[in-house]
Amino acid sequence: MRHKTKKKGMDYNADIPFEKKPAAGFYDTSEEQARATTAPVGQTLRRLENKRKPEDEEAERKKRQRRAKEGGNDAPHQTKFVAARDAQIQKLKEAESIGRRRKLVLPAAQVGEAELEDIVKIGQAGENAKALVSAGGSEASGRLLSDYEGLEKARMARTPRTAPQEDTVLSEARNLRNMVIAQTPLLGDENTPLHLGASGGTGFEGATPRHQVAYTPNPLATPRQVGPDGLATPRGDGQSVVGATPLRTPMRDNLSINPEGQFSMVGDTPREQRIRATSAKSALRAGFMNLPKPENNFELLVPEDEDAEDDAGATVTEEDAAERDARLKWQREELERKALARRSQVVQQGLPRPANVEVEGLIQRLRISDDGSAPEDEATQLVHREMVQLLEHDSIAHPIPGTSRPGGTRSSYAMPQDEDIDVARTEIRKELATSLGYPDANDEQVKQGITALVGLEDVDASFSWSTLRQRLAFDVNRKTWVEPESLSTEERIAGFSSLLNQSRDAMAVEAQKAAKAEKKLGVMLGGYQARSKALVKRVVDGFEELQKTQLEFDSFSQLRTTESATGPARVSSLKEEVEKLERREHLLQGRYAELDGERRELVSRVSTLEEKLMAEAEALNEAALAEMEQEQDAEA
Repeated sequence: MRHKTKKKGMDYNADIPFEKKPAAGFYDTSEEQARATTAPVGQTLRRLENKRKPEDEEAERKKRQRRAKEGGNDAPHQTKFVAARDAQIQKLKEAESIGRRRKLVLPAAQVGEAELEDIVKIGQAGENAKALVSAGGSEASGRLLSDYEGLEKARMARTPRTAPQEDTVLSEARNLRNMVIAQTPLLGDENTPLHLGASGGTGFEGATPRHQVAYTPNPLATPRQVGPDGLATPRGDGQSVVGATPLRTPMRDNLSINPEGQFSMVGDTPREQRIRATSAKSALRAGFMNLPKPENNFELLVPEDEDAEDDAGATVTEEDAAERDARLKWQREELERKALARRSQVVQQGLPRPANVEVEGLIQRLRISDDGSAPEDEATQLVHREMVQLLEHDSIAHPIPGTSRPGGTRSSYAMPQDEDIDVARTEIRKELATSLGYPDANDEQVKQGITALVGLEDVDASFSWSTLRQRLAFDVNRKTWVEPESLSTEERIAGFSSLLNQSRDAMAVEAQKAAKAEKKLGVMLGGYQARSKALVKRVVDGFEELQKTQLEFDSFSQLRTTESATGPARVSSLKEEVEKLERREHLLQGRYAELDGERRELVSRVSTLEEKLMAEAEALNEAALAEMEQEQDAEA
């Protein structure tokens, strides 16, 4: 593929677009000049030249072509690459051996992410509660929160020793090596010593060698040695159950909420127990001492007679239409409330009642005695007659399905006055309260007493409606439940047929209603259901994201608090260290200047001495030459 050369222009990787350099002489550049530039250590020449990738590929291609052309002439010299190739093969073998190493087998985590989050939340909740109480300023409330230090017991904890492991393969290899290098038994020396394990063998007694997985030691695991009662750690008494796990989290009960002797503290000593008891006594004594003193201050406020002043100062004005309508509406609602209160409790609560009432027949059934001479019988008959008239009034004024009376029928029952009803209710309540033994009890207390008495009594199941209904038969003509003996066989069969038809009709009607309602709701709420599922998914995702964000926020808030407390100390220590290094640098620079001056002085002295020696040597040389010339002249 032919590479398209780039046109001359700006290199955005090296140049700055729209750069405007400052004019020379207007800014102080002494600090920039004094900066020490970083030497290009570890960078290649290609990186410094900033070559682009196409240029590198082109240069590599030309280099390969040149090597291919010169391959015939330089064939004997290819042996110089054997060492590099062997080194590369050795690296590949080492990589394969590393890949075949045994994996690190670790036990399952004792505390998961969820438990860590719960622990963090519990700690933060305690700190927040303590901060809130301390901010309120109540010292008595502040003593209810103790200071629990999380690393109190963990400071003195030591890392458990790794369990001794037995390498069966190494033991067998060592034994084989000893037997191979052993001398002949004819010499009479001792036998070759064999290395045996703790079990008495080397692990090769069976068809396959014994395998032992080298697990990482678990400091929280229960040891194998089981005590007489099934626990790993022996107990001193019959109450302590803590100790099955060596490094269990100790109980923290500085407020003495838990009873004594229920739990045993890990690592407790008699001194710590005495300290705990003393602290409990001192805390209780301090709590009694810090109780607030009783106060006996009272303030009496006399209400002002504002209504009288308002009535005196009010002027007669025409009533507003909105106020008149509101007053009339309130009067109508009050009349409706009173009319509803005048109804019987059976009608108000929607209890079962007969559709048609036969007055004379019902009175005859309720009559206790035929002569009615006794006063108790006369009073009972009056009560029964009033009850029957009230039943007839309810069936006429508030008819139910199945009535035989026309819709415009008026009831002849004379409704008693509200005052008379209140007086009767008051007398009944007094009589009930007196019979219960509490003459001054109110209505609610009377109800509670009657309910308690009913709960204590044994209710006969034979008087329940479900039991009585099984003994009664339905009369089709009178639409009532009567004794089966009063009906003939045909009438009883007709009653059962009527009940069966009524049940079938009711079932069909309810099934049609349910089908229509289901279809209507399916059409009406189909979109809402789909929307609800989508919104539920969004709400769940949002809640999870909120929890995650809240956790991150709490974590960073805690980190900020920690850094705010420890950051200034670190900054101050670093500043002190920088100042110390600066002072040391100044001292060393001064020392360097002194030594440099001495060096220059010594160099100048050495050069002076060298010049002096050279001058003396030249003078001696010239004198020797002059003597030689004189001797030559004398011989001549």
